[in-house]
Amino acid sequence: MAITIAVGGGLAGCSTGTSSGGSTSSSTSASSSTAALPSSFPKSDVPVVDGKILVAQGDADTGWSVTVIPTSKTGFADAKAALEKAGFKAEPNAKATDTSTTIFDGPKYTVILSTPGTAVTYAVSPV
Repeated sequence: MAITIAVGGGLAGCSTGTSSGGSTSSSTSASSSTAALPSSFPKSDVPVVDGKILVAQGDADTGWSVTVIPTSKTGFADAKAALEKAGFKAEPNAKATDTSTTIFDGPKYTVILSTPGTAVTYAVSPV
């Protein structure tokens, strides 16, 4: 539970960071640039849905936060399926929908997957 709260706070920071572009030219340049996953991100253990990476930050000690605009209109469902295929188990959530948050437990990482709309956000923390 403590991990969820700590990582959830990191998600709030990411949401704020992505909406800070005030001028039209800033928004235009932000939308044309793509972030890259940090070199320490566990790409072989945590699959990330195909798409444009808007935010990618973190490290192996504190975890990572990644927000992607998926290339597919079913990005959240695709992300869930990829995590399950990689061996992650979704925690039971009676209120889960295609526009919600799901927590996945894996042998090395916990992933909180959420979608505030079109984007898919991953909050990844070491177990």
